[in-house]
Formats: sequence, C-alpha cells, structure tokens
Amino acid sequence: MNAPAGVWELNGVLDLESIPGLWVEMANRIRSRDKLDVSLARVERASSAALALLLQGLEESRKVKCQLRYVDIPEDLLALARVSNVEKLLLS
Repeated sequence: MNAPAGVWELNGVLDLESIPGLWVEMANRIRSRDKLDVSLARVERASSAALALLLQGLEESRKVKCQLRYVDIPEDLLALARVSNVEKLLLS
C-alpha cells in the first residue's frame, strides 16, 4: 500500500546501519517542504538510533520552518522515548 501524498513512509528495521542513509533522505525531504508527515506504521524494529533520527528530524524542521509530524509510532519506540523523557516531543 502506498502512503498518501505528503506522507513519507519508513519501513523495515531502523538501526545504526540504516539510519545514515535515512537521515540524508529525511533531511532533503524536510528542507524541500513546508509540511511533512512521517509514518512509522511499517517499521518492524527500531533502536535508539531511530529515536535519535526522529529527534534530529525535529531539530532540522525547526531550523527550516517545516511542520514535521510523526504518525503511527510503534509502541517499542514510544516506550524508548518515554524512558528518555522525549515522548512529548515526538507526539506534538
């Protein structure tokens, strides 16, 4: 199933190996839009590197004034964000 227009869908495993390439693509998408929704519905597994990616995305979006929103965040990633005291940042 394809993501709706204006939605970037991440999938698979988000870990130290996959994050560098994803960051390049995420940064480019953030810099080229006023608004971007990122769906994590198809993420199979996410490490702390994934959390760092999402937080860096928020920082980049603030710099370039892009409205960035994460949707369908997997519970394991939300739990990691909760423990790291950044859950509210991801959900805002």
